[in-house]
Amino acid sequence: MTHDFYARFPFPLVDMTAQSLAVPWLAGETNRLPPGWPDLALLEDPVARFDILAQAMITPYLERARSGTRAQNGGYRLWVEQRAQAFFQQRRAWMQRLGLEPVLPDLTHVPPGSWALHVSFTLRQPYLSRDDQMFHLLDNPLKKERVFKVPYVAASGWKGALRSAMRQLRGYTTLDDEARDTQMMRLFGNVRAAESDFVAGRLTFFPTFFDKVSLEVINPHDRTTGVGARGPILLECVPQGAQGDLFVLYVPFGPFGQSDDDRRAEIADDLHAVAEGVRAMLTTYGFGAKTSSGFGTVEEQLAGEGKLVLRAELTDAATSAGAPSAPQPSELPRYLESPTRLHPDLRREDGTLKSEAEYQRFIESQGRKYGKSEKQLYDKAKKWWEQGGQTQAQQTPTPAPELAPPEPSPVTTFTFRTLSELDDVAQRVASQLKEGGAA
Repeated sequence: MTHDFYARFPFPLVDMTAQSLAVPWLAGETNRLPPGWPDLALLEDPVARFDILAQAMITPYLERARSGTRAQNGGYRLWVEQRAQAFFQQRRAWMQRLGLEPVLPDLTHVPPGSWALHVSFTLRQPYLSRDDQMFHLLDNPLKKERVFKVPYVAASGWKGALRSAMRQLRGYTTLDDEARDTQMMRLFGNVRAAESDFVAGRLTFFPTFFDKVSLEVINPHDRTTGVGARGPILLECVPQGAQGDLFVLYVPFGPFGQSDDDRRAEIADDLHAVAEGVRAMLTTYGFGAKTSSGFGTVEEQLAGEGKLVLRAELTDAATSAGAPSAPQPSELPRYLESPTRLHPDLRREDGTLKSEAEYQRFIESQGRKYGKSEKQLYDKAKKWWEQGGQTQAQQTPTPAPELAPPEPSPVTTFTFRTLSELDDVAQRVASQLKEGGAA
């Protein structure tokens, strides 16, 4: 189907006059349709127009299609500088209405000890990547989402960047070093050399979308002569100052230690290691392409409030949100289980009131003394029974005992404003988990 699309609009095969007139129309510089090529009117989407204009790479009009003329910017560069941001903002609005952009995962139905991380960041240096598009006017276009054509960091890109950052933090130089690290295997799954024996990692990553693009210019020089090797090269990038959101989910599965303490310690160690790795990846090592040149790093101060959400009960939290607590029943006398039923300590198996002697024997069998308070409680129960309680109990069928469903573990939310605070929060939470926090 892709080949049919290019065959319908064969830019290199039309005459050169049509080519020269088609460039400004395809680039959005003019609304005047080039004469002699009426089919171009079918191309209403800017992305589709640039897909056709990309065929100019094998014509004399490549530089005109890329950057315009010496006297005036035009082509793809003009679109990037003046129209791209509004286009990407509209596409992201569509995605959001369709529920296609990631949000912080709901941890209600995941195993206890699971956690999710949201980091809203601002780029300190531009982000570069490489798209797998068949044709493009630039040598190095940004990777874009396949349907909506929005620049993004793929989930696999985040996984690779964090894995690389944690390797460098630990000083690994070979895949064998990582293969011997059980925590790295637990978090990310197999190293590349062991894919035949696949093991999934506990970390799940989500894509990050941007609505800004820009162009970087580099001019490689010959190392011997010091002369520009091929002239300036345009690199498409997400510019400095653009904002994005990183979402990571951790679900503890697989074999654990021999005790609950071992399990909590393992989750705590994973949380601390990932938080440290995320900070190093974002501020030091970078993500995307050309990270060794400083690209793909972010500001220490976050663009918005970051969140660490943990399915566990901890006391030291900024906010706490979980399943709503069950409504408390109205106060009943101590001798009643329900408005029409005696407390189990005071009733026989058939639901009738025990004699005082039977009740006393029950209390003493519990290792308690039958004193004044117990005597008063029995007298109140007897009075209720004789004043109509017996009739109510006989009219109300005895329900079969029901096992109460287990209450879900609470979900605790921690907030932070900087990446250093993330590290501090993760250390504090990890310490609480190891000290016995319920997970």
